[in-house]
This record gives sequence, C-alpha cells and structure tokens, in this order.
Amino acid sequence: MQRQALFIFLALTVLLTACARSTPTNFYLLESRLTPVSTDSLPAKSLRVAAVSVPEYLEREGIVSRVGESTQLIVAQFHNWGEPLSHGIRRVTREVLTRPMLEAGINVLPTGDESTADYVLYLDVQRLDGNFDQKAVLDVRWTLRNKFNDVLARGIFVDQEPVAGKSYDVLTATESRLVQKMAEHLAGRLPALTGGKR
Repeated sequence: MQRQALFIFLALTVLLTACARSTPTNFYLLESRLTPVSTDSLPAKSLRVAAVSVPEYLEREGIVSRVGESTQLIVAQFHNWGEPLSHGIRRVTREVLTRPMLEAGINVLPTGDESTADYVLYLDVQRLDGNFDQKAVLDVRWTLRNKFNDVLARGIFVDQEPVAGKSYDVLTATESRLVQKMAEHLAGRLPALTGGKR
C-alpha cells in the first residue's frame, strides 16, 4: 500500500511539474521611430525595396548574439524577433527612405506592392549581431538597379555601435539604430542616383 501511495505521489508530482508554466517568450521588432509621412498625391516615378537577403545564421526566430570577439553564436530561446529579420530590415529601410525620396519626386512602394518600379534597391546583409556590453555590427552590400535591370550603383555600408547593457531590449534597440543609419546613408545617396530633385 505504501508503494502504491508513493507511486501515485510521484506520478502526481511529475504531472504537476509538466503542467507548470514555462518561461514566457519575448518578441522584439526593429524600428525607425520616425513620424509617419502623409501626402495627397504620389509621384509617378517609384522605388521598390526588394526582399532583403540575410545570412543563414540570422534566418531564425531567436535573436542571435556573439560571445565576445569569437565566432561562437548564441541563439536566444525566449527572445525572438516578432517578424523575420529580413522583413524588419526591409520595413525600416522603406520607412526611412519614404520622406527623402518623396522630396526627390520618387514614391517608395509600400509593403505588398511588388509591381514594376522605375528603381529597385537590393540589400544583402552580411552581418547583423552583437555582444552584450560590447558592440553591435551591421554589414550590408547594396545595389540600385533601374527597371531594365541595369546596375546604377553599388556600395557597402558597415557600422558598429556600443551595446550599453546585457538585455535584449538594449541589443535590439542598438541594432535598430544601425539599420536606421544604413537607410539614412542610402537616403543621402539615392536621390542623386535616381535623378531626383534633391
């Protein structure tokens, strides 16, 4: 009888442990923190930001960080991107480019509009990760093509910024700023390359 009671007690303990709440997963987004743009009419010329290419090590939900200066990576189990990282980079780039390109007489096509554009911007991300209490790094190759697929310009944007803390809030905010800086760099280049008014 004691063995049976002990077995039932152990079985209930295992069941209760299995039903216990697990650690909640946190989700993060890249953001530009820009005020929305509104206009009554859009220019006829357009720019489309193509689907962004990211390396395989970033094609996952968990946020990737590095161990010091080594090649060792940590993939967070309970700290995930709220959308695929490539989508977040594309979205932030569009947000940042919209106002300066409108001023140059070019409409940046919105999400979901994959129609033929006068210009297409391709972004090939080589690296976007960071170390807690050290730095985050962004390395992007970009190409601008016209509607005939001719290359108008190519460039490389590489930057880093200190990560002042050990939380994923701090790391993702730093990575957001790097993506925004990359898009701002392009906003300064693209109007001239597309023959805009700027």
